[in-house]
Amino acid sequence: MNVARLIWVLTFVLNLNGFGQSHSHANEGSQKLASPPKSIVIFMAIDCPVTQKYMSTIKALALQFQNRISVTGYFPAGLTRQQEKQFRKEYKLPATIGLVDDKSHRMTNKLAASITPEVFLLSATGGVLYSGAIDNWFFELGRYRPEVTEHYLLDAIKATLNQTAPPVEKTTAVGCFIQSKKAAKGHHQHE
Repeated sequence: MNVARLIWVLTFVLNLNGFGQSHSHANEGSQKLASPPKSIVIFMAIDCPVTQKYMSTIKALALQFQNRISVTGYFPAGLTRQQEKQFRKEYKLPATIGLVDDKSHRMTNKLAASITPEVFLLSATGGVLYSGAIDNWFFELGRYRPEVTEHYLLDAIKATLNQTAPPVEKTTAVGCFIQSKKAAKGHHQHE
């Protein structure tokens, strides 16, 4: 076997096996989904600087997919009516984005969320199609790239709207740690 053919065979086999992939990948978009995406659930905190920095991205996604996918922000540290009004006004959030007080941790526990902002793309049947970071802008707390190079949530939305599995199904969110109900109120920053 000549060297060129050997390199081609090795490249083919490595690509087939997904060599070098760093996230949980689906079957490279070939897997058909039984249920399309229905909602985006985002865990947020008013006092989390990472949540604050992502509000324009969240708003843009909500507007882009407003007729197809609902967007709801859940606040595990709580959200009063006054805080909701102020938060909506500060970030110019449309009414299409739901904001929910989750101080009881009903949704937080159901999805096992641990970071704000952490996103979950859910199917019409309630299955998790994608979870984790919105994109790769933040790579550790307080440190972010000048430009986003991986759009995990957007890619998952587009794939699942085409009824194929997302290219990446799970990533690690970077932001503020969600304290359990038994812990003191507030958030701790976490990578």
